[in-house]
Amino acid sequence: MRTEKGDRPQMIAIGRICGGHGLDGELRIQPLTDFPERFVGMARLRLFHPDGSEWRDLHPTRFRLLEGKGLLLAMTEEITDRTAADLMKGALVKVSPEERVALPEGQYWIDDLLGLVVRDEETGEKLGVVEEILQTGSNDCYMVRTPEGKLRPLPAIRDVVRKVDLEARTMSVSLLEGLWD
Repeated sequence: MRTEKGDRPQMIAIGRICGGHGLDGELRIQPLTDFPERFVGMARLRLFHPDGSEWRDLHPTRFRLLEGKGLLLAMTEEITDRTAADLMKGALVKVSPEERVALPEGQYWIDDLLGLVVRDEETGEKLGVVEEILQTGSNDCYMVRTPEGKLRPLPAIRDVVRKVDLEARTMSVSLLEGLWD
């Protein structure tokens, strides 16, 4: 997955409504989060059209897992039949950045890292700005736009990324020998 440079999103998609399930209006939700268990404690589902415009709120009364499909099923106060549930198909369930799951120390949301100023740990020299993040599987790769306009890779490993300061919007790094030669 590649994340493009951009402003921090106002709302973050955590699920997509896939349609109805059964006759009583259960909604099939495809989780778009690494933390699908977060749905269980939600008192409100904020639905948005795929174009990003806010649509409506639903109030869940029950969640359960659809075995073998990787989907959640949700009953809500507002949706009581299959037809109404099917009309929700394509809607995105979104949360504000403040409602995201808290990450362990040393882990960051992608949108928090985009736009950070990258500085050399020893000299303080500005090396560039984090423009995009490539998720490669073993470790992420931060793509840094240098002051000269070149896009340079920076592996997201402890030996390279020494400190991230989200408040100061900076990342201190130690370039391994030959990394940007």
